[in-house]
Amino acid sequence: MVGLQTAITPPHAPPTKEEKAKSTKLEFLLKQRSGPLLVKGFCWGAALAEAGVLVAQYSPSLPGSEFLLSTLILPGGAAEQIIPSPQFFFGAFMTAFGGLIRYKCYKALGSLFTFEMSIRRDHVLVITGPYSVVRHPAYAGILLAFGGLLLMHGSEGSWVRESGVLETVAMRVMVVLTIVLGGTIITGLLSRMSKEDEALHQFAGKEWEDWARRVPYKLIPWIY
Repeated sequence: MVGLQTAITPPHAPPTKEEKAKSTKLEFLLKQRSGPLLVKGFCWGAALAEAGVLVAQYSPSLPGSEFLLSTLILPGGAAEQIIPSPQFFFGAFMTAFGGLIRYKCYKALGSLFTFEMSIRRDHVLVITGPYSVVRHPAYAGILLAFGGLLLMHGSEGSWVRESGVLETVAMRVMVVLTIVLGGTIITGLLSRMSKEDEALHQFAGKEWEDWARRVPYKLIPWIY
């Protein structure tokens, strides 16, 4: 979950109005904070609920264990079915690795890294760290993190799948909203890659062209 928190939390203050790219419907959508907040709220809630059930299940003598199980396991659910699976651990690895990539990007760019597309007053073309591997590593990181979260909470043995909570309308709506919002944010970010390349090309000229020749892949080394 730390990977999620790192991946979708802005590391710096937003750019000034003068530094921001021209506003479009896509940019307006991407700069809204309600989507990431909903995704974080759902995923943290599900993770804490799963941890609570596991603690209560394996330490029934602890105070509050019975209350946790009666609260977090709904009719039709089965606490004994909530067991971390190989898919869960692989998803957790994906999320952590995605968060690590994003963190490395934050460190490489420093104050230049913002969630809004911008050319800052003190802008420079950064071609070191993750940016020496692909041109848009931060987007690769968020793809990994979000895919890992879907695997963690959507696989058999997870609290979301086994607690009976999916039988409630509220949770079904929450799951759909989380997937739709997360997917929309990722789609928007991926479509932004070409615009970022154009803006940086215009800003850095030949320096960007040399970098693009050395680092031809946008997202995944040797693939795309």
